[in-house]
Amino acid sequence: MPINIAGQPDDSSKLEAFTESQITARGPGCCWDYTDICAFLICVVMFGSLLQLAILFHVLSPLALQQPTVVLQGVVLVWVLLALYATLKFRHGGAVWRALGWTLPSRRHLLVAPLGGFVWAWVVILAVKSTSPTPFPHISLELLALAATLGPVVEESFFRGFLLPIIARNSGAPAAVILTAIVFAIFHQPPTLLHCACFAVSGILYGWVRVASGSTTAAALMHSVYNLTLFACQRM
Repeated sequence: MPINIAGQPDDSSKLEAFTESQITARGPGCCWDYTDICAFLICVVMFGSLLQLAILFHVLSPLALQQPTVVLQGVVLVWVLLALYATLKFRHGGAVWRALGWTLPSRRHLLVAPLGGFVWAWVVILAVKSTSPTPFPHISLELLALAATLGPVVEESFFRGFLLPIIARNSGAPAAVILTAIVFAIFHQPPTLLHCACFAVSGILYGWVRVASGSTTAAALMHSVYNLTLFACQRM
């Protein structure tokens, strides 16, 4: 049975049953479950199969998936976001974006989120530069724009807006923040243990601000500023 924010049982399975999306110790809850994760992943896999068919019929080059263009990456991100929206909309109805936490955070978190992203990016920059002579590859302005806008929106919608509440419902918010951070780090396929640790801590910070602010918007803002700061260092 779904649990609303106040921690009381809720007989409605609709997203509109949520008057706010904040995850707190009073009773983290969401109306979707692991079945929705499976449905969403099926949509993603189907799109991957379509890309494979496009390569088979020479619509895309054989290297398209190994070295995707910015346009193709953008198309994939849009598909993932639409697949997530469609999964929740068709299965539950209601205000999907609000249920995923896309609400305006408080003024305090509007300040804390970008500042935290900026400071943590510089910690990562100093840590990685101290261990690698060429820590950051060259990033085009087009890819940087994608990493600062659509990328954080899609990743935070899934990891902090969609996945974190499911885990928090059963294990509590602290465990959910840590577990989603681990999945987040694995998803990025870090090349070294240091990179893995950086991704994991980044995920913990995004999860923390999501829980503290009750807003996926705040997490995405921190994520975006982090990416901008990280990639801007290559031009310094």
